[in-house]
Amino acid sequence: MKPKSFVWITVIKTSGSVPRNVGAKMVVYADGNISGTIGGGSLEHQAIQDAKEFLITGQAGCKAYPLGPLLGQCCGGDVELFFEPVKEPKKIVVFGAGHVAEELVPMLKKLGFEITLIDERAGRLQIKAFDAADQKINELPSDVYKDIDFNPELYIIVLTHQHKHDEGIVKYCLDKPFKYLGMIGSKTKWEKFKSRYKSHGFTEEQIARVRTPIGLEIGGDSPFEIGISIVAELIKINNS
Repeated sequence: MKPKSFVWITVIKTSGSVPRNVGAKMVVYADGNISGTIGGGSLEHQAIQDAKEFLITGQAGCKAYPLGPLLGQCCGGDVELFFEPVKEPKKIVVFGAGHVAEELVPMLKKLGFEITLIDERAGRLQIKAFDAADQKINELPSDVYKDIDFNPELYIIVLTHQHKHDEGIVKYCLDKPFKYLGMIGSKTKWEKFKSRYKSHGFTEEQIARVRTPIGLEIGGDSPFEIGISIVAELIKINNS
């Protein structure tokens, strides 16, 4: 399967002798593999390197290449390329389809997340707001752990209706890779969880990766306001 993040490269302007005409396209994937060609040689090699930089920034842009003096190609003309990054959506797993999630999930979709929502209560998953979720799983959290693709870019939000679910989810995640793990709850609840995590051998460093109480402190306590505070925290992390 090809990586989902890639850069479209299009020849948009030429002059003199060039290997490909305007409109020629090539795709550069995140792993450096390509589909198509803009002419091979030094131009293509340099364009692949530049495409990786465009993918990192996520911004589209143009770049000119004098083939003779700069790249040493015998055709000697000039080529201008347009780079258009297409990044894989950020993935987020939301445990719990409660009132906060009802406000939060549509906002996460507007942020560009690919959302998996998990709750064992089938009726809650039918709420209109949750149509924004890309995947809805009607199972207990403990039954879906094995199916989660833990990786350094994964976001996880824990908002279930039972403390035992919250505690179990976080415990399972503590030694896994992720970008963000936030759990709703009070400081008192978290202190009790931490004590039990330590008794199971988890380190201070592992435990400190959890963000709880979840969200930035903005002074509100309604489900909508909590949803806003979580979104604000995610935006801050994405922009840091």
